[in-house]
Amino acid sequence: MINLDDSSLYGRLDPSGLHHRLQELPAQCERAWLQAKDVSFPPDLRSFAEIIIVGMGGSAIAGNLASDLASPSSSPSIRVVRDFWIPGISKNSNQLIVACSFSGETKETVAMFGQALSEGVAVAAIVGGGTLGKMAKDSGIPIMTVDSPGEPRSAVGCNLMLLGSLLERVGAITLSDVEVTEAVDSATLMASQIGIGIPTVNNLAKQLARELIGGLTLVYGGGGLSAVALRWKSQINENGKSWAFAEVLPELLHNSVESFPGSPEIRDRTTALLLKPYQTNTELGNQYEVLTVMLDQLGIKNRTFTGVSGGVLAQSLSMIVLGDHISYYMGLLNGVNPSETPIINDAKDRLSTRE
Repeated sequence: MINLDDSSLYGRLDPSGLHHRLQELPAQCERAWLQAKDVSFPPDLRSFAEIIIVGMGGSAIAGNLASDLASPSSSPSIRVVRDFWIPGISKNSNQLIVACSFSGETKETVAMFGQALSEGVAVAAIVGGGTLGKMAKDSGIPIMTVDSPGEPRSAVGCNLMLLGSLLERVGAITLSDVEVTEAVDSATLMASQIGIGIPTVNNLAKQLARELIGGLTLVYGGGGLSAVALRWKSQINENGKSWAFAEVLPELLHNSVESFPGSPEIRDRTTALLLKPYQTNTELGNQYEVLTVMLDQLGIKNRTFTGVSGGVLAQSLSMIVLGDHISYYMGLLNGVNPSETPIINDAKDRLSTRE
């Protein structure tokens, strides 16, 4: 059995040092927030009716996380599109398209960016370079540069803070230096408690990885932690090389719960992780309570994780740090390098032969 407290394990299975990048997420967020202050934007880049964030994978999740920072009364509206085509855009619709791509080579994002340019819609880019970076530069549109080592998913902090700064400038969200500092401090504290040097007996992330390995993980989130549930799911898939699905309250109470009693052989190997905001309104609080009762009565293993006290960003960043480490340890328990994604690369190669 793989021992997560064996220090030699990390050099053997994680030669690129992914665990360092996970630990550095809070500092990455702080750097990106300061970096964003040095980027100038045209004075007319505000007062939009809708912000559309386009991207895929680790770059797109920042859009979901940023949209969770908006208040119910926020205007303009925010939506995230993961596709080759953006529905419902036109020059006269007062929209801003924000293209996010770590590499600048993601085919879907490049296609959507090209569509936005051809439609004459206002566009901005958060990009690390590549084809998209060149297109943005040649078109003279505002660019925020993603400067973070490693995989696209490891740059989530940089993407989120650059995007958060942009959305704050155009009036889509409210985000202050104080809130960012609070969030960085919360995430730093979480990271200090679950790093590779913390033994399993005191390490929540290592303990959870052992509980989840070899089974099916369901991640449920609501309110300000809806997008974090998506992040946990994708990280368990990519880093943990394990089955996981994510759903959001209250929607899952209108369909998914009907499947709970069926398939005992699946149910017995399933664990539901409930990510609950520190503060919930009455409606959302009742939904978490009902869901927990139903899971318990049907014998489905479940754990609830409540966000730290503080704002939505503080809760999100600290929960991201926890989920990232859980997925990392799951990959190690599967005996593989958590940072490599050979199946994703294979899928891309297969698609390229059909173009």
